[in-house]
Amino acid sequence: MPYIEIKTNVQVQDHKKFIKELSTYSAAALNKPISYICVSLQDNLSMLFNDSDEPTYIAGVTSIGLDSATKTKMSKELGEWLEKELKASNDRGYIFYYGVDPANVGYKGSLIGQLI
Repeated sequence: MPYIEIKTNVQVQDHKKFIKELSTYSAAALNKPISYICVSLQDNLSMLFNDSDEPTYIAGVTSIGLDSATKTKMSKELGEWLEKELKASNDRGYIFYYGVDPANVGYKGSLIGQLI
């Protein structure tokens, strides 16, 4: 049930391509089936980071079972991916991780905790 959201002040030219690649990347990085991955993009936002409007981002990764090793790996790899895609260096954004209890996620009319 991973959900990855990206907010940026960069105007992304091809939204479908960006979110498709983000979805594929996220499935691999989190070792989850792509069928479980949900991603969103909000671009062209008014954002400042370190008092500058140079390319910046805020990323959120919400998932069940986020351990320290996964978060460390994803911080490096997602930062590199965003730098490539948004031209925002990895010191121009934050990645927030939100671990979720399976009992607090609804899916298919039930709770994930009841399905696994």
